[in-house]
Amino acid sequence: MAICVQLQPDGTLVPTGEAVSECTAYVLASGSEFGVYEAVNTALTTPSSDVVSSWFFGAWGAVMVAFIAGRRVGAVLSMFKGR
Repeated sequence: MAICVQLQPDGTLVPTGEAVSECTAYVLASGSEFGVYEAVNTALTTPSSDVVSSWFFGAWGAVMVAFIAGRRVGAVLSMFKGR
């Protein structure tokens, strides 16, 4: 659970008793809480243009490969189809 702390001149941390949402000093969080904050911040960052273009062309490439493979399989199957 996060708590609001004040840094003393001698380097020690003293709890202030303030609510974390109204803390004017520092917030001391546990490792698991920091992990959640870090995961949320990572998820909310805007991806770079390289990442966006690789996802776009990766998806487009997968659709094109499936389309071309389907056309080839359809051509082979149509040879065996009786007229």
